[in-house]
Amino acid sequence: GLVEAHGTGTGLGDPIEVEGLTRAWRAVTDRSQFCAIGSLKGNVGHLEPAAGLAGLVKVLLSMERGVVPPSLHVVRPNDHIRFEDTPFFLADRVMEWPRPEDGPRRGAVSAFGMGGVNAHVILEESPAAPARDVPAPESLVVRVTGADETAVRTLAAAYAARFETARDAAETADLCHTANTGRSPLEFQTAVHGRSAADLAAALRSVADGTLPVARIDIDLTADAAAPGGTTADPGHPAGAAELARAGYAHVDWAGLSPAGARVTDLPTYPFARTAFWRGPDTTGPDETDRAGTPARDGRPGTPAVRVRWRARALTPAASAGPATVRLAVADPALGQALTGLLRDRGVTVVAPGAPADAALVVGARDARPAGPAELGPSWAELSDLMRTLPQRAGVLWASFGGADLHSAARTGHGTHGGDTGPDPVRAATAMAVRAAGAEGGRPTAVVHLDPADPAASQAADLVAELTALADLTALASGAPEAGATDPADAGTTVAAYRQGVRYVPETAPARPGRPYSLPSEGYCLVTGGLGAVGLRLTERLVARGARRVAVVGRSDLDATRAQALRELATGGAEVEYLPCDVSDPAALAAVADRLARRWGRLVGVVHASGRVNPFGAMHRRPWSDAEEVLAPKVAGSLHVVRLAKERRADFAVLVSSIAGTQASAGRGLVDYSLANAFQLALAEREDDEVTAVTAHAWPNWTGIGMRADDAFSAAHSVGAEEALDAFFDHLRSGGAVVFPGTAPAPEEGETAATAAPAPAAPVGPAVPAAPAAPPAGSAAVGDRGATTAVRARVRDAFLHVLGEDPGDRPLQRLGLDSLMIAELTTALERGGGLTVDPSLLMRARTADDIAAELAVSAAPSVPAAPAVPAAPAVPAAPLVPDAPAVPTDPPAPAPAAHTSSSDHDGAAGSALSALLRPLLDRDGGRGVVQA
Repeated sequence: GLVEAHGTGTGLGDPIEVEGLTRAWRAVTDRSQFCAIGSLKGNVGHLEPAAGLAGLVKVLLSMERGVVPPSLHVVRPNDHIRFEDTPFFLADRVMEWPRPEDGPRRGAVSAFGMGGVNAHVILEESPAAPARDVPAPESLVVRVTGADETAVRTLAAAYAARFETARDAAETADLCHTANTGRSPLEFQTAVHGRSAADLAAALRSVADGTLPVARIDIDLTADAAAPGGTTADPGHPAGAAELARAGYAHVDWAGLSPAGARVTDLPTYPFARTAFWRGPDTTGPDETDRAGTPARDGRPGTPAVRVRWRARALTPAASAGPATVRLAVADPALGQALTGLLRDRGVTVVAPGAPADAALVVGARDARPAGPAELGPSWAELSDLMRTLPQRAGVLWASFGGADLHSAARTGHGTHGGDTGPDPVRAATAMAVRAAGAEGGRPTAVVHLDPADPAASQAADLVAELTALADLTALASGAPEAGATDPADAGTTVAAYRQGVRYVPETAPARPGRPYSLPSEGYCLVTGGLGAVGLRLTERLVARGARRVAVVGRSDLDATRAQALRELATGGAEVEYLPCDVSDPAALAAVADRLARRWGRLVGVVHASGRVNPFGAMHRRPWSDAEEVLAPKVAGSLHVVRLAKERRADFAVLVSSIAGTQASAGRGLVDYSLANAFQLALAEREDDEVTAVTAHAWPNWTGIGMRADDAFSAAHSVGAEEALDAFFDHLRSGGAVVFPGTAPAPEEGETAATAAPAPAAPVGPAVPAAPAAPPAGSAAVGDRGATTAVRARVRDAFLHVLGEDPGDRPLQRLGLDSLMIAELTTALERGGGLTVDPSLLMRARTADDIAAELAVSAAPSVPAAPAVPAAPAVPAAPLVPDAPAVPTDPPAPAPAAHTSSSDHDGAAGSALSALLRPLLDRDGGRGVVQA
C-alpha cells in the first residue's frame, strides 16, 4: 500500500530507484498505479544515517492511523519517471489507507546511500490486540524504587501524573504491572495500594509530599519483623505488600501481584539526579559565551579557541592529468605493488629513489603499534632528502598509519582513551613537519592518514587519486585552500584521512571552555620553563588564582634578576620556589617531584612551558642534531611531565604549545619547531583522561610582554598577553588540543593600523607587489660591464642555492618568493663580501637581472668572481609563539638602501621592509635557546 522511497529528489537517483522497484514488482504483478510512493525528505530534510529510521517511523504511523501523508514540495514529478507504467502513484496529498480485504496493511522502506545504511525493509502491521477482560482486583499496588529518598519521591510524583491519565481498569492494571516488574529494584523503596487509578494517584502524591515513608531496603529483614506494630502482614496481598515495602522488606513477589492479562506499557522513566560531579569546587556560575566559544569579559569578546574536527568530504576531481613521473618509497610491499601497478596503468613513470620526478609518494610502514620518538630522526632524514633532491615545484604526498584519530578530537570534556587510542604523536608530528617543509619551499604537499585495517588495493586507489589532485595545489597556492587545509593561510597543503573508503578532512569548530575550576589551597603546582617571559606570567596568574605553593623548574641558572622576579610573585602568603631541572631527564624530574611531595604534599597540576627554538633556516640544511635540541623539551619533556602528572593523579597538565604545530605557514623556516609542537598537540589528544585533564594550547604570538609581531605571520596571528592568560585558565582543564588562531594585533599607542605591523604575505604565493615599481635606474650600461657580469653570476648562484633553479629572465612574481626566501637570498648574496643588499630590492625588482644591475651600481668597482655559494647561515626566527626569543620593541635602524626609488611611497615601503628583515640578517647566526 505504501513505499517510502529513499527519494532524495536527484534528477538521476530517483528514476533509478523507481526503475529498480518496478522491475522487482513486475515479477509478481502487472497492475499499475495502485501503490502510493513518497519520501519523508521533502517534509523533514535528509537526516543522513537516520533517514531510513525516519522513514520507518512514517510508515508505522501511517499504518496506525490508516492515513498516507503527502510528500511535500513536489511541484512537478521527475520527467524521467513514467509513473503510469509503474505500480506506483505519487503521494502528493493526504489520503486514506484502507486495510485490504485479504490481509493487513503492508509498507516498504528504502534507505540507500553514503549515510552507511543500505536496506529495503518490508513492514506488516501487527494483529489487532484481542479484547481482554481485566477483572477489577480487590486492591492494586504500585512499588516505587530509587537510589535515594529524593529520587523515590520525585518518581512517585511522576507516577501520580501518569495514573491520573489512565483511561480504564485495564490501563491501570498495565501501569501497576510495569512499575512492579519493569523497573530494577534500587536501594530505597516505598509502595502504595488502592482500588482505582485515582486512589493510587492520591497515594503517590502522599509519597511525593513526604506524608508516606520511604525505607532503605534490608535483605535480611523478615516479614514478621517488618510488619508494623507486631501485626502480621501478607506479602502476597496488595495491602500487606505495600506495608512491608514501606518498612524495607525486600522479598515481595511483585510479579505475582500483577492482575491477570496485564502488559508492559509506558510509564515515566527514572529521574536521574541533576548533580554535577567535577574535580574541585564549582565556585562560579557559567560565563557568558561568545560565538567563538570563549568567555566574554568586561564587554569585550574572549580569545577565540577552536578544535580540529574530522568531516567526511569527497575529493574534488583533479583538473589536471597528474604527474608524469613519480618517485615511490613505500614500506608495505603489498601497497607498493598495488601503487606501482595503478600508476603504470595511468601512464605514469615510476622512477628510482633519488631520481628527479614531478612528485614523490612516500608511505610509512603498515604498523598499528605506536611509534617511538626514536623514529623521528630517520623520518627527518628522509624528508630532508626529499626537500633537497626533488625539483623545486615537485609535489610530495606523505602517507602514514595511525597519525590521526578521527574520534578523539570530537570528544568534549575529558576523553576516556588514556593512551589506549588517540593519534600517534610521532606520526602526527612527522605529518606536520611534511606540511611545514612543503610550505617553506612553496611546494605542493599532501598528507594522508591511512587505517592499517583497510585493504591495500583500496588504499592504493585513494593515494593515486590524491596524487593526481596534488598537481592542482600549485594553483591553490595563490588562491583558495583545498578542503583539508586547516587554515586559509595553508593554501598549497592538504590533509586527508581514509577510513573504509570514506575520505575525511580536518575542519575547525569552536572550542568551549572547560567547567569553572578553582585551584585548591592544599598541594602545589609545577611550572616548567618558568623563568621565561610567558612562564613568569603564568606563574603570577597561578598565584593570583589561588595557588599557595608553586614550584618553578628550568635549566637556567637563577641569577639575581630572576630571583627578584620570583620573590615578587610570592604575594599574600604564597610560596614560590625555583629548582634547577632538565625536564628531558625523567630521573631528575621524578627526584624534584619527590622532594616537593615531602614538603608540600599532592601535585595539583603541571604547566609545561619549556621550549627552545633554532635560528630561522631551511629544513633541508638543518642537521638532525640541531633539530633534536628543539625537540628535547617538547617531545621527551612533554612525555615526562604528562607521565608524572598522571602517575600522581594531578588535576591537570597543560602543554604550552604553538600554532606552528597546526598551520604549515607558521612552520616555514622552523620545521623542527613545528614538528615539536605538533607532537605536544597529538600527545594531549592521546593522554587526556577522566582523572588528569591533559590539554595542549596552540598559541600564536603573545603581544605586550616584550615581543612584537614583527613578521608577516605574527602580524596576522597574535593575541594580547592579558587575553591569553584569561583564555589559558578558561581552558586549563578542557582536555585535548585547543588552538588559539589569534588575530592581527591592535595598534599600540601612537601607532596607526598601517604602521603597527606589516601586512601578512601570502604563504606560498608571490611576496612582491602586484604592480612592480619601474626598473631601477642602474643598468648594465651604467658602470663596468665586467662587474655587472660578475654580480649577475652571483645573483644566479644565489637563486640556484635557495630555490634550486636559475630564474633566467622570468618575472620574480612567478617564483613564489616569500619572506623566508627573501631573507635567505639576501644572506646568500652578501656572503661573498663586497655587497650590501637591502631586502626591499628583491621586492621591487622585476627580474634577477634587475637585481644584478642595481647591485652593480652600488657595489665596489671591483667585485670578486662569484665563488660557489656556501650554505647560507640560518638566521634567527621572528617570535611566532610565546617560547620564541623576544625581539626588542624598537627595531634596529635599517641599513642604507642601495637605491632610492623615485617614488616616495616605494621608498617608504622599502624602508619598512628593510627594517623588518634586517634584524634577521644582522645577527650572528648563533643558535637561539630559550626557556619560555
